[in-house]
Amino acid sequence: MSGTIYIRHISGKDALPVTTLSLELGYSMTVNETIVNIAAIDKSICDVAYVAVLDEVVVGWIHVFYTIRLESGPFCEIGGLVVSKAVQGKGIGKQLVEKARKWAAERNINKLRVRCNVKRAGAHEFYVKSGFTENKEQKVFECIV
Repeated sequence: MSGTIYIRHISGKDALPVTTLSLELGYSMTVNETIVNIAAIDKSICDVAYVAVLDEVVVGWIHVFYTIRLESGPFCEIGGLVVSKAVQGKGIGKQLVEKARKWAAERNINKLRVRCNVKRAGAHEFYVKSGFTENKEQKVFECIV
């Protein structure tokens, strides 16, 4: 792969490569579940997702969403970012983050946040190089409802 990289909005036809890329990080979504999620994100006014395409192959994706908390102002958050291990280090993640920054700025939001698993040291380094500063560590709890 040596061609041009471009970023475009995600579509349902991207479900298989998006699912495959997600598996690289250990997420176990099915293609059908990914199709449902892409459709929901596409309908949402608070979410957007993009794919990075190299030589007509989807090699990365990013999901960004707008959120607000009672205790702080609104911000946008990267819900997920994956770049194929085969093409990491080629600036694709940086381009996806820039697209997220632009989407946030178009909504007059001046803060972009990302949460990252403490085990992903390479991702931590990437985000610092991309201009993010570490804010805090936290534990995530969930329950079945």
